[in-house]
Amino acid sequence: MSRFHYKQELRRTIRLFGSFAVAFSFISITTGIFANYELVLDRSGPAGIWTWPVVIVGQLLVALVFAELAAKMPLTGYSYQWVTRLGGSGWGWFTGWVSICFLIIVIPSVNHGIASVVGHIWDIPNASIGLKWIVCGVIALQALIHVFGVRFAERINSAAVFSEILGMVGLVLIFVFLAVKNQPSLGILLERGPAPEGQAYLPVWIMACLMGAYTIVGFESAANLSEETIDAARTVPKAVISSVVVSGGVGMLFLIVTILSIRDLDAVIESSYPLPMIIETNLGKPVAMAFFLLVVISIFACGLIIMASGSRMIYAMARDNVFFGNTLFRRVSASTSAPVPAILLVAILGALAEWYSESLEQLLAAAAVLPALVYLMTVVTYALRRKSLTPRSGQFSLGRWGGMVAGLAIAWLVSIIAILTIPREFHNATWVSAAVCVVGVVLYWGWIKGRIARGIAGVHAADVNVVDEKADPVE
Repeated sequence: MSRFHYKQELRRTIRLFGSFAVAFSFISITTGIFANYELVLDRSGPAGIWTWPVVIVGQLLVALVFAELAAKMPLTGYSYQWVTRLGGSGWGWFTGWVSICFLIIVIPSVNHGIASVVGHIWDIPNASIGLKWIVCGVIALQALIHVFGVRFAERINSAAVFSEILGMVGLVLIFVFLAVKNQPSLGILLERGPAPEGQAYLPVWIMACLMGAYTIVGFESAANLSEETIDAARTVPKAVISSVVVSGGVGMLFLIVTILSIRDLDAVIESSYPLPMIIETNLGKPVAMAFFLLVVISIFACGLIIMASGSRMIYAMARDNVFFGNTLFRRVSASTSAPVPAILLVAILGALAEWYSESLEQLLAAAAVLPALVYLMTVVTYALRRKSLTPRSGQFSLGRWGGMVAGLAIAWLVSIIAILTIPREFHNATWVSAAVCVVGVVLYWGWIKGRIARGIAGVHAADVNVVDEKADPVE
């Protein structure tokens, strides 16, 4: 920490599996697939699942860039810190602002997965206000756990990762056995949904990228807990890359076997809870209920990690005096080493986002666009300044392949942002994302920029030492 002119305030307890578990839980293929399965089937049909591997390859390119940045700058605040130190305070602050807004919005959208399972079991209508109360209650419980410190939350998360992997792999194996026994037609894997009149199927199919783009994000959350990770410069890059690879592979297998297990496609598409219906139809209610319990645990852990990531981002920016109420939100509990005020702020704002959102679909789409914007700003900054990164022995580095990987990642991110903003169906999320960006620009030019110029805010105004402006930007 002294290399970056900060004090070590957070407690380092996270090892390699814990770091992987953080990234894997944030991605949470169970959560993402449960949240988006209905939208994909309803609009693109079963063939929509084949957008998943496309997204995996694109997000893996981004993860490779993030892995190198995490190795060179193992700091809480990930993109905010990286972009600030490589691209300047303005871009860094804006990146941090969008990241915080994304993390707040995604918490209720994730916890909706728990509400959906409960809604299916208790036959609660999708539009019921009772589901909102369930989501807010889950958010409150997640905040309470975090107040007791990262160690407690990490243990819960690590147990949830085991349950998610075992549950998903177990379900895949069961469905493979059923597929061999029942010999379903493989043609269902390519069956299309009904395209709107006069419209080609390809644009409809591409829109199914929402499922992958919403799910395969958050791998950088391992980097956001770098200051709580042992040997973070070596541990975090491994966690970031492996989380995308494992999530992508297991998720693809799960999507294939569940589609092959559909007995009545029309009935499944018409259902408000299609994935629970598929599982219950094939496995019976007792086995399905056991799996639903694993699903709830996995989704809860996902929300838990997102709250951790959001609170650490607020803490990191407050530490540099570039957030609201900096004195309050930079506080760390002496007994648990947890940034309690930041945790409570994230929980309250997440509950408000849930209560006042018009629909789950709006939350899902906005929660897919905003991280893509953060990724794009980070990768572009890396591409422009990667040669200034100081190589260190034993650390992960893309070396001479860095430029090519960054270029491909930029092309991918521009494409996915276009996919998630241009179609008419996503315009509400586009306006939400645009509003977040506009507010961020206004806040920076109206308030933050002046504070940084006066030397009372920013990474060069940390409480400990002042960074030499002529030093390596990583330092």
